[in-house]
Amino acid sequence: MIRREIDLDEESDQILSGLAQDYQGDAGKAAADLLHVHKSVEGFADECEEAHKDSLLAQRDRSERGFLEGRFVNWEEVKGRNGL
Repeated sequence: MIRREIDLDEESDQILSGLAQDYQGDAGKAAADLLHVHKSVEGFADECEEAHKDSLLAQRDRSERGFLEGRFVNWEEVKGRNGL
């Protein structure tokens, strides 16, 4: 096992302490589980992005094209049109 000292802000410490209760008070196990979950979530997000790559790129390109072609209006104009 590796021993590491980390500094946490108050809120993070309280969250970790609360989570550690589910691990019989072992904050190290709770933190380790969080890191493993993070890795899994990141991998899942990468897989989803890859699976929908073409669609995501098309959405980005449409958005950029709309912006560059001036099809979007500023917030002040939107408020004026809608009496806000």
